[in-house]
Amino acid sequence: MEIKVTENAQSWFKDEFDVSGDNGIRLFAKYGGSNSSLHPGFSIGVSAAVPHEAVVTDQEEGILFFIEEHDYWYFKEHDWEIDYNPETEEVKYSFTETVQ
Repeated sequence: MEIKVTENAQSWFKDEFDVSGDNGIRLFAKYGGSNSSLHPGFSIGVSAAVPHEAVVTDQEEGILFFIEEHDYWYFKEHDWEIDYNPETEEVKYSFTETVQ
């Protein structure tokens, strides 16, 4: 499983979240929302946080993106790309099944 973050998304996260010190960007499963079709009724949430039990990490331009162990069920068996469209001011999460 991989997380790839585009340059547009990296810039947006730097502008919108406190990623100073040990803070990174935590990706987590949240109930409700509609930004992913992988698990109906759930979507992806993001927050600035210090990792505690990160099982997947990706370092992009000085920002740590991570998934904690208790959220892994949502993301597992897929590679993820996070992009940001400045025209629509929206973050987009896309995934493909991990090739075994």
